[in-house]
Amino acid sequence: MLDTEFAVPTLFKLLPFVFTVSLSIISVLFSEFVPKLLINFKFSRFGYNIFSFFNQRFYIELFYNKYIVEGVLKLGGQTTKSLDKGSVEFLGPYGLEKGLVSLSNSLGRLSTVYFSYNDNNLFILVIFTLFALLNNNLSSTK
Repeated sequence: MLDTEFAVPTLFKLLPFVFTVSLSIISVLFSEFVPKLLINFKFSRFGYNIFSFFNQRFYIELFYNKYIVEGVLKLGGQTTKSLDKGSVEFLGPYGLEKGLVSLSNSLGRLSTVYFSYNDNNLFILVIFTLFALLNNNLSSTK
């Protein structure tokens, strides 16, 4: 297997570094000594396109942000919103009220279907008796 790192001359390997340093120096010199020329170039149609092209990292980042990240964030936002809204409504006052109304209706159907009026009184009497006995036993153990 041939290793190409050693086959390429050093000059070609240093070209990216040389271009980066030289273009950085040129850009600093332009912005310090001829800013009007740079501003006029930026506001021209060609200059605007060049600056937009390089600011968006060859438009890869633009596509990535617009189509992938934005879609994932919207999906996550909708999911979070629906989960939070559902849990808040379920646990909050609206859900608590709905749950109590449902429980009340269930107990109401139970008492009208299976128990008569006298049975309700007997049921209440038994509950109070059990409560009194339980309360008496708990207070005597202290």
